[in-house]
Amino acid sequence: MRWWVVTVPAALLSGCENLKDIVSPRAEVAAEAQGQQLQAERLGKVMASVKGLPLTQQAAEVVANTWVDHMLFAQAVAAGRDLTDSAIAAAVLWPQLTEARATHWHDTLLARRTPMGPAVADSIYAAEGVRVLQHILIRVQAPVKPEERAAARRKAEQAGRRATSGADFAKLARELSEDPGSKAAGGYLPPAPRGQWVTAFDSAGWRLKPGEITGVVESPFGYHILRRPPVEEVRDKLIDFARARFGASLDSVYLKELGQRKNLKVQGDAPARMRQALADRDRARTDGTGLAAYDGGRLTVADFIRWVTALGQALGGDLGEQPDSVLAGFARTLGENTLLLREADSAGMSVSGEEWAAMLAGYRVELDSLRAGFGLSGNDLTDPAVPAHERAKVAALQLEGYWDRIAEGSQRPRPVPPLLAVELRKEGEYKVVGAGLRRAVELAVAFKAQADSAPPPRRDAPPPAPGGGSGPGAPAPAPGGK
Repeated sequence: MRWWVVTVPAALLSGCENLKDIVSPRAEVAAEAQGQQLQAERLGKVMASVKGLPLTQQAAEVVANTWVDHMLFAQAVAAGRDLTDSAIAAAVLWPQLTEARATHWHDTLLARRTPMGPAVADSIYAAEGVRVLQHILIRVQAPVKPEERAAARRKAEQAGRRATSGADFAKLARELSEDPGSKAAGGYLPPAPRGQWVTAFDSAGWRLKPGEITGVVESPFGYHILRRPPVEEVRDKLIDFARARFGASLDSVYLKELGQRKNLKVQGDAPARMRQALADRDRARTDGTGLAAYDGGRLTVADFIRWVTALGQALGGDLGEQPDSVLAGFARTLGENTLLLREADSAGMSVSGEEWAAMLAGYRVELDSLRAGFGLSGNDLTDPAVPAHERAKVAALQLEGYWDRIAEGSQRPRPVPPLLAVELRKEGEYKVVGAGLRRAVELAVAFKAQADSAPPPRRDAPPPAPGGGSGPGAPAPAPGGK
């Protein structure tokens, strides 16, 4: 197809016989999707332009699969496919739905096992191991002139005098603080153990008695005024802190006990099967071979790939390089999480209508952002009166422009959400061609070598100023120049 063939300027080819030898034969296809083609030459130029991308077949496969996902998405938009259909949306939003159900079950377990009341907060407050502090920050960012530093300190001193004279500290923080993380919250910082903050801040905070306010405290961030709120102001924060800390411990113990109770066992050949699955994900998505078994069910290769896909491409690549012990441990963790979700379902944990609406709204925003980024938002793509084949041509051309920008180095490829890509591949026609990938790598190496050896562009001297460079017409020197 014409638009995926890169036109190589004659200047690029001159003086490079090896590059001529590679480019002169008919370009091979690296990937196809819905009748469109990605030529190896096109892929090679893209790879050479992306900074930091290794010029390997594995990298070529990642980029080619990204193109496939882009083209399948573009053609789905052109065909008028409803990507917010309830079945598709539920599949794409599976990680959020799963997390919500698990969170509801976690909160239920926590409420059953650990009633949290004021006494818990008071105990933490009195134990001195954890502090809740408030502060007002007057920021100083290097490099700074001495007079600017002095002005910042005076501002902090004035804030301190107002605070110690009885002004509401939270109102002062909202008015004066330059810490974006705590300003809106009235200067309150989250509960933290000693050593959490920079040394000067930490030391000053731990010297305070309940209700006390410091003088000016200098840190690498600027000048602070600190206050230690009395316990009645921060009980809720300390209860939340205790709940989160206990909850993390509870999760670990609960999952371990659950696996033991349900006789969770990871199979000996699981690591090898996991590596095979990572090497061929499309096949693995329907592979029902077991990796781990438990009472009443098992974790399959397909389940494993679903989890890995939801967790992101980078994790999958890293996993494949890990030793058997790590892979077996990961399989066990997935088995424990699967059992937790079964427990949650048995207990009737579900996602509320409001939660689902919020998830769906976020998904729609993401789809709109993808359409806009790929240039797929025009009426010629969404008007049903335009014939389907014309819409398909427009979608391909718009995507061509997007990949032109990638090839020029002005834009990096944006991934389609991984579970949406899975849904698109279920209905779409596509393939990635190994021979085309190898040729793309050869071309990428040649293009990169040619670019690295090219002389820098000539910079012509600016024209002289009127009057020979002197007098009122001459340009003024740059600030600090001679």
